[in-house]
Amino acid sequence: MNLLFKLSGEHPELPRAEVFAILEGEDITYRILSDEGEKRILILEVETENPLFINRLAMTKKVGEFIGASKDMEELVQRLDGRMTAKTFAVESESQAVRETLGEEIWKLGYGVDLMNPDSRILCFEDEKEGYNIAVETPIERDFNKRKPHKRPYFHPTSTDPKIARVLVNLARIKRGDLVFDPFCGAGGILIEAGLMGMKLRGCDISAEMLEGCMRNLEHFNLEGGIIECDALNIKDVGERIDAIVTDLPYGRSSFMTDRNKERFYSDFLRTAKNILEKGKHLVVVFPDSVDIDIGSTVFELREEYSLYVHKSLTRKILVLRRR
Repeated sequence: MNLLFKLSGEHPELPRAEVFAILEGEDITYRILSDEGEKRILILEVETENPLFINRLAMTKKVGEFIGASKDMEELVQRLDGRMTAKTFAVESESQAVRETLGEEIWKLGYGVDLMNPDSRILCFEDEKEGYNIAVETPIERDFNKRKPHKRPYFHPTSTDPKIARVLVNLARIKRGDLVFDPFCGAGGILIEAGLMGMKLRGCDISAEMLEGCMRNLEHFNLEGGIIECDALNIKDVGERIDAIVTDLPYGRSSFMTDRNKERFYSDFLRTAKNILEKGKHLVVVFPDSVDIDIGSTVFELREEYSLYVHKSLTRKILVLRRR
């Protein structure tokens, strides 16, 4: 199956990295057919006939079954005709001229136009080399707005945004049924997204109030997980094998952290994480960009690193680490 991904422009690297991390976690073989960075168009040949993995995506705007690329629009319409089963359609393109021209050609084949509620949406993106890339959209089921922190039963201002939380879980290269552990779970933002993707959940926090709020939030989304009160720097064992640790480390005045030496605090956490994570498994961790940790002195291998701008006085760093 060939799939076209229209990546989000929210971050220069994370949307693309998320796609590849999910495919790796789902153990899906793929081949890159086209990667247009400036246009944010990624076209892959994936070894699966069941693309349900796309519902995990947080930073991809559109996904569709790739029909082909050509400068001859009539040729593409003929290819499209053999793949469409819908009675009505709508064309989505950044160009009004393309929408009108392509829409007219498809309409000539006998398909009805329905701009509001079509049976099928045709995606068309212009390409300087190939002319036009055409795909039949595969809708992505997600609704991050309903899960914003202030809309949950328990609200805390430090809770991770659902879209970012989902990206963090996806970067951990895990699949449905795997166990995710968040040792600083707070109000449960990361665990909620992991649970909605079918992962098993474990979490801990040093604050009893946070834990109570986390459990309320999980129950609100009909999720279950083993949530306990503990000090994340002194975890010895969680009772079962962990497939990934995903966490947003505490920082600043809004957290409980009182250790003035943040580098030491975060380094101590990495030493604890190595004891509960098996070789080959991933730790995805977020902390302030101002903190510098020597990963080379740990048992972790740095696979990826990203900067995430929050506001003018705070940039966060995302590290994807693999246990050696």
